[in-house]
Amino acid sequence: MITRLITPFACLALLAASSGCVVVDGDPQPSPAYGTLTASWTLDGSAGPSICTYYAIDHVDVLVLEDDGWTAADAAPYCEDFGVSFDLPAGWYSTEVTLVDFHGIAVSDTIVVDVQVLRDAEVRVEIDF
Repeated sequence: MITRLITPFACLALLAASSGCVVVDGDPQPSPAYGTLTASWTLDGSAGPSICTYYAIDHVDVLVLEDDGWTAADAAPYCEDFGVSFDLPAGWYSTEVTLVDFHGIAVSDTIVVDVQVLRDAEVRVEIDF
């Protein structure tokens, strides 16, 4: 009789243990608020791909720094892209944009623009070299 009772209870215990139910105690952490920073550029007011070839510009170095100086994002898109976007937590940032030739040498001044990224919004940094 006892073995007849133990077998069903053992099966129930195994089923309960294998159900995968997990209990977590504590408040869930909210996800940080993100916005988009878009840096775009033109050369002498033009966004035509031939203008990049005319000035021998290969790519554009874009560096985004947090307000404490740490790198938040960076990219080196081709000049002909005329823009790049980053999804960042809301806050203040400094954007540094520099034109670079086919030899990897900076051929422009670095343009620095301070911006505030807001939650669920896009902020644009538009530069004409």
